[in-house]
Amino acid sequence: MMPTSEIRKQAEIILAGLTAEQKLGQLQCMFAGAVIPVQILQRFPNGLGALALNIGIESTEESIDAAKEQQDIVLENCGIPALRHAEALTGVLTSNATIFPAAIGMSATWNPDLVEKMADLTRKQMVSIGIRHALSPVMDVARDPRWGRVGETYGEDPTLCATMSVAFTKGLQSEELSAGVLATGKHFLGYGTSQGGLNMTANSIPPRELREVYAKPFQAAISEAGLGAMMNSYGTIDGEMVIESRAILNDLLRDEMGFDGIVVSDYMSINRMVDLKVSATPVDGAMRALRAGLDIELPSPYGYIEDLLKEIEAGSLDKNYLDEAVLRILMTKLRLGILDNPYGQESLLDEAYDVGITSPESLKAARESIVLLKNDGLLPLRKDVKKIAVIGPHADSIRLLFGCYTFPAQYDRDISGSMSDMPGMSGLGGLQKDNPYQMPYLKGCEVRDTAPIVEETLQKIYGDRTPTILASLRKKAPEAEFIYEKGCEIAGTNKTGFADAIDVAKAADVVILVLGGKYGWGTNCTTGEGIDCDDIGLPGVQEELAKAIIEVGKPSVFVHMDAKSLSSEYVAAHFGAVLENWYPGESGGQALADVLFGDYNPSGRLPITAPRNAGQIPIYASTQNGSGYFSGDGMVINRYVEGRKDPLYYFGEGYSFTTFAYTDLQVDSEVSAEDTLYLSCDITNMGQMDGEEVVQVYVSDDLASMVRPAQELAGFYRVKLRVGERKTVHFAMKVSQFAFLNTQMQWHVEAGSMTVKVGASSHDIRLTEAFEITNTTTVDGKTRGFYAKAWE
Repeated sequence: MMPTSEIRKQAEIILAGLTAEQKLGQLQCMFAGAVIPVQILQRFPNGLGALALNIGIESTEESIDAAKEQQDIVLENCGIPALRHAEALTGVLTSNATIFPAAIGMSATWNPDLVEKMADLTRKQMVSIGIRHALSPVMDVARDPRWGRVGETYGEDPTLCATMSVAFTKGLQSEELSAGVLATGKHFLGYGTSQGGLNMTANSIPPRELREVYAKPFQAAISEAGLGAMMNSYGTIDGEMVIESRAILNDLLRDEMGFDGIVVSDYMSINRMVDLKVSATPVDGAMRALRAGLDIELPSPYGYIEDLLKEIEAGSLDKNYLDEAVLRILMTKLRLGILDNPYGQESLLDEAYDVGITSPESLKAARESIVLLKNDGLLPLRKDVKKIAVIGPHADSIRLLFGCYTFPAQYDRDISGSMSDMPGMSGLGGLQKDNPYQMPYLKGCEVRDTAPIVEETLQKIYGDRTPTILASLRKKAPEAEFIYEKGCEIAGTNKTGFADAIDVAKAADVVILVLGGKYGWGTNCTTGEGIDCDDIGLPGVQEELAKAIIEVGKPSVFVHMDAKSLSSEYVAAHFGAVLENWYPGESGGQALADVLFGDYNPSGRLPITAPRNAGQIPIYASTQNGSGYFSGDGMVINRYVEGRKDPLYYFGEGYSFTTFAYTDLQVDSEVSAEDTLYLSCDITNMGQMDGEEVVQVYVSDDLASMVRPAQELAGFYRVKLRVGERKTVHFAMKVSQFAFLNTQMQWHVEAGSMTVKVGASSHDIRLTEAFEITNTTTVDGKTRGFYAKAWE
C-alpha cells in the first residue's frame, strides 16, 4: 500500500493543476443510471466528484457497460473519474445482487465473522461492476423502536454495534483499499435517538453520552478498520445542525477521533438547512457546511454550485476550505486506485455472482438471524404432521422477505409511487398517479398493499433462488398437507379474511401464523425511512387475528417479521412457540423452514430489548444504575401505576432446541489499567441436539466516580457444540475498554473493583466473578479497547 505521505503528494500535484471550477466539480454529485439519460453528465463540463446510482433491472454486463459509459463522459470532461456510490447495507442495491438479512437481523446472529464475510461478498459484486463507494453501514445506536430506521442498525448496544461495524468495514474495504469498496459510517452522530422516535428530529444527547455511547461504533471502525468515509446525520445536537457543525464534523470527528477520510452529506442535507431556517440560501448553507468539514454534497448540486465560487472570489469564504475538501477527495480516489482503473473489474464476475458461493452464505446468515423467543415443546415440528395451516400475508410473499435498502423494496417504491404521498416528497420515489403505465397495476390495492405487478416481477427475478415461506415449508415436508390463507392485510381494518383463516386453522393439526410489518419506503409500508410509529405493537388488525387463531385451540407457532422486536404481551403469553424472523433476505424462506422442522437449531439472539409497550421507551440493557428496570438497591421510588418495568424480552435473549451449561469461570484477579484482562469459562451441550450458544460477557463497575451503567456488554462469542461436547471459551479485553469520561472529559480508567458476568443474555447470568484494577490513569480514546477478542 502506498504511504499516506506519497498519496498526499500526488493529490497535491493534481490539485495544483485544477481550475477553481474543476475543484468545485469534485465536490458535486449527480444521479446516473436507470431512467436517467447518461447525457445529463455532459452538463458538467468541469467534472463530477461522485455519481449516485439509480439502478433498474439490468444484467451485470449492462451494469459494467453503464459504468464505462458514465466514467468516459466524466473523464472526457476533466480527466478525473467519479466515485460511483450505491447502498449496500444487506448487499449492493442492484437487481442481481445477493441479498442478506436486514442489518438488525445480521446483528441478531451475534456473528461478526459472518458480517465480515457478507461484506466481502458484497465488495466483490460491487468492484466487479465498478461501484467503489457504499453508503453503508449504519452505525447508529438505536434504542427507540418507534423510529422507522431501527432495522438498518445493529441494535441498541454500543459494543455490539461497534463489533459489527468494524466487521462490515473490514470486509467491504478489504485489507487493501485498492481492492476494496469505500465504507461510509452513518449517520454521524446520535441520529437514532430522536425526539418522539421521529425521523430527522432533534437529538437531545449530552456530550459525555454522545461520546461514550453513540460515537463508540464510529470510533471503533475508524481505529480498528480504517473507515474511509463518513455521512452526517440530518439531526441537530444542542440546537446546532450536524451538517453545519465544525465542533462535530471537525473538532470531534477529525481532531478527537482521528478520522482522515471524506465526509459526504446525507441526501439533501444542505436543502434541510434552508428548510430549518438556519441558512437563508443554498449557497449560505454550502459555505457553512464546507467550513464545518463537509466534502461532497449528495446526491445532486444544491448548495455546492457556481455561486459558491463567487463567494470565494468575494472573500466571503476562505478558498482553503475548498482546497482541503478537494485534497481529501483526491486522496481517497488515489487510495481506491480509480484514477488508474475507474471501470468494473470483469475478472471478478464469475466468483462474485456464483450462487454456489453466495447462496450458502445468505442461507447461513438467514438461519443464524432467527431468534427463538419461546418454545413449550411445540418445536421442532414433525415432518409427518398430516395437515398444517399457514396463515398471514408474509407467508406467501417474496416482497415481504426483504427490508428497506434492497432492490425489491426500491422496485416496490418506484412502481407504487408511494413516496409521492409523503410530506415533502412530492415528485420523488416513483411514478406519478397520472401515469397510464402505473395505475392499471394498482387498481384494487389499499395503502400498504403490494401491487400484484411487484410480486410478479420479483418472482421472475428471484423466484429460482428465493422461494416464499409457504413454498419452502411444502418442500421441507412433502408428505404434509399445507393449507394457506392470507387472513388479513399488513395494515388497515379489513377483517374479511378472518373467517377463512379460522376455518383452515380448525382443519389443521398445527398452525403457523406469520405476521409483522412491511419495511421499505413510502405510504405502502409500515416501517422504514420516514415511517415512524407511536404504536409499537402489531400493525392493523393482526393482533385480533392472532387472538382469533388462538381461540381455535390448535397448537400454534407465531413467526414475527419486522424491523423491530415483537411487542405483544398477548402473543408472548398464548402461542406455544414464538420466533423473531426479521426480514431474512433471499434465503429466508428456506432458513425458516429449516428451523421450524429442526434441520437447523436456532441460535439468534435479540440485538435490541423488546418493550411491552411504547410507554416503556427508552428501555435497554445498559441503562445507568438507578434508571430503567435496573433500579438497584436502597431508596427506589419509581414504578408504573398500570404496568411493569421489566421488558417483554431482554437484550441478548434467545433459545435453542438444546440446553447449555456454564461452568468454571476463570478471571484474572488483578490487572493494571494498562493491561489486558483474560477470562475463560466452559460451555457444555447438555441436550439432545447439536447447537450453537452465544456466550455473553457483561461487566459492572462496583464503585465509580460517575454514575455508570448497571452492566455493559463487554464481549461475546458464538460457539458450536455437539451433543455432550464441552469447550472452553476465552476472552481478552484491554482494561482501557472500561474507560469512561471523567468530569474533565478525559478518558479515564479508574482503580477499584469490577464484576464480570457471563451468561446467555443480559438477564440470564450464569457465572460471576470480581477483579481489581490496581491503578487509575487516563487513556487515548482513539486507541482504547472497544470489545473483547474471543476464541475457543
